[in-house]
Amino acid sequence: MVTKHYDLLDANARDLFIASMRWAEDQWDQTMGLLWNANNSKTATSIHTIRGSVWYAFGLLMRNDCGDVARATRIIDTVLNYQLNAPQRVFHGTFLRAPEEPFPPDHALIWRDYDPNWREFIITVLALVLLEYSEQLAPLLIQKIHTAMRRAVEGALARGLSAAYTNIALMYAFMLCFAGKRFNDAAWFDEGERMAREVYRLFKQHDAFAEYNSPTYYGVDFYALALWRSYPTLSPLLAQLGNEMEATLWRDVAQFYHADLRNLAGPYDRSYGMNLLDYVSVIGIWMRLATNKHIAPFPDTDQPFEHQHDIGFVPLIAFLGAQVPADALEHFVSFHGEREIEHILADTLRRVATAWLGKDRMIGAEFTSCTPPQSDQLHPATIHWRIDRSAKHIGWVRAFYLEPIDAYACKNRLEISTTSEIAFLVHAVGTRMDQIERNVWRLPNLVARVETNAAEFQIQARNGFLEIRYRVATSQPIKCKIVLGR
Repeated sequence: MVTKHYDLLDANARDLFIASMRWAEDQWDQTMGLLWNANNSKTATSIHTIRGSVWYAFGLLMRNDCGDVARATRIIDTVLNYQLNAPQRVFHGTFLRAPEEPFPPDHALIWRDYDPNWREFIITVLALVLLEYSEQLAPLLIQKIHTAMRRAVEGALARGLSAAYTNIALMYAFMLCFAGKRFNDAAWFDEGERMAREVYRLFKQHDAFAEYNSPTYYGVDFYALALWRSYPTLSPLLAQLGNEMEATLWRDVAQFYHADLRNLAGPYDRSYGMNLLDYVSVIGIWMRLATNKHIAPFPDTDQPFEHQHDIGFVPLIAFLGAQVPADALEHFVSFHGEREIEHILADTLRRVATAWLGKDRMIGAEFTSCTPPQSDQLHPATIHWRIDRSAKHIGWVRAFYLEPIDAYACKNRLEISTTSEIAFLVHAVGTRMDQIERNVWRLPNLVARVETNAAEFQIQARNGFLEIRYRVATSQPIKCKIVLGR
């Protein structure tokens, strides 16, 4: 059973829930009935957030203090006004990201002019609202939610979503099954279960999702899988597959997690940061709820932190509850010793993640078959280490994905091959530029020796980081081996 009411949360979950709601309330705009977008509030260029507002609405319904239901219903009604009703257009049924956005143009470009994923993000929340809090909603608002669901499903079906787009595909499956059952549409329900089977088939090839080892998107995966397993009467198939994939995924995460460094080792197929203590990752929310604030990979919410808006996800995750297998949870509480990891992710094109975790350092790498980068969120070569006794003081290195990269990690060694140039971003407080030479980096509590065929070496300071570049002639192969020592 899921926890329905805020007052039934344990003390740890309640603490994070309160922090999340306090943050959201600081962003509340009474005039618009929405939240300001984090870091933009009350300025000349302010925008509001549609998705973040519906997360807040769910938290209000869950808390149900004086005035909470009225505010939540106002938010939901406002959010629904920003759904795009445009049959035959690619963005039909999704939502504006902010009310300040214009209606998409005739030749709308995905991601620039609209975000199709807002369908699944927002509708799964509204489905949960109907499942748990419909008695708090006026019949007219429920009818409006139903209309929005129908539009979202229509648009999602026309999109032709790939099951390899894991976090969205998982939410899509739940959305279709819920809408199919709600509106007695067998075709929609069958499509939801078809997508679930296909996601599962892809996962079972290597017990891995295509979006591998992503601190943010794994968190969304866990959210969707928790929806699957929490409502077995909706779809026994989703409940069965969701439980299995959720447990398997937690065990894989545990192998990459270093409890003393309070971070996941790379490589990261998609990541917004390198130190989980500096920014809110969605997997960090799950681990914060599964452990506690003193050991979790989560920033101190009483201090400034990055990627603030994802803290709004907390009420949904607290409601669904983390189900971490005991053998995985042990790794989140204490470091269980040095280990090397190799996980095949795909056979064609071959992708392999490797990592090594030692006492006070770890390395991650991905062999990508020199696949062109899909975004700047892919970090295929990473290093983390402890700068001093404090777990908060973590140094890190990541390679830029300028050209397709193949990388390999093993004990104290990172090997990279690509063409033309290898560039690194280094974060190690107190490091001077003169401590970085072509063949040796003298970092706090770490010495890295570099072997490379590069003809050119360059270093510069950039926004509090160091940027190190190795180059050869354009389109020529370049290799780099980094060996860690003291």
